[in-house]
This record gives sequence, C-alpha cells and structure tokens, in this order.
Amino acid sequence: VSCILVKTMVVLAVFRTSKPGGNASLKWFGAGQQRGTVLVLTSFQAAICTAWLVSASPTPHKNTRYHNDKIVYECVVGSVAGFGALLGYIGLLAFLSFLLAFLARNLPDNFNEAKFIT
Repeated sequence: VSCILVKTMVVLAVFRTSKPGGNASLKWFGAGQQRGTVLVLTSFQAAICTAWLVSASPTPHKNTRYHNDKIVYECVVGSVAGFGALLGYIGLLAFLSFLLAFLARNLPDNFNEAKFIT
C-alpha cells in the first residue's frame, strides 16, 4: 500500500509542477526520496507487526464448545490492540492513497497511470 501511496504522490507532483509556478515541488520526489519513503513506511509497519508478535502473538486454540465430536482449531488474536494498530495503519495508508487518487481524478485522461489509480 505504501508503494501505491508514493506513486500517487509522484503522479500528483508531476502534474502540479506542469502548472505555472509549481516547479519547486518536484525536487522532493526523486527516485531516492521515493525509495526512502516506501522504506520508512514499510519499516514502520514491520515494527508494529514485530511489536505485536513479540508482545502477544496469535496462538492456536482448541474449540470444543460448539462441536463435541469435532476439535476445531481457531486462531486467538493475542493482543487486540496490536492487531488493531496494524490494521489501523494499513487502513490509514489506504485512506491516504484513496484521498490522493481522488485528488488526481481531474488529471488528463491520456496519462495512463492517472487513469485507473482510484
């Protein structure tokens, strides 16, 4: 999701620089900055995931409560806060990607990358 977010940011930056007076913002979206942003966003997600798995990792649980003749293995989440933080972070990245793609909806139709971002 972080790759899509950065790509959408670059698409918006390219078209904003094509307008008069917008040439200064493109210097912040070079190849190194794009890779660095993706690395930082992905590292933050990996840190959340690692903290969740180290503190209270998911464990299998035998559930015989509903079916006495069968043993059903279920996954106990462990830390609900860790799982919620991980899903919340992914949701935040997805929301920001969708928001930027919504802003990019008025870009020219002949630009292939902007056509199907949303």
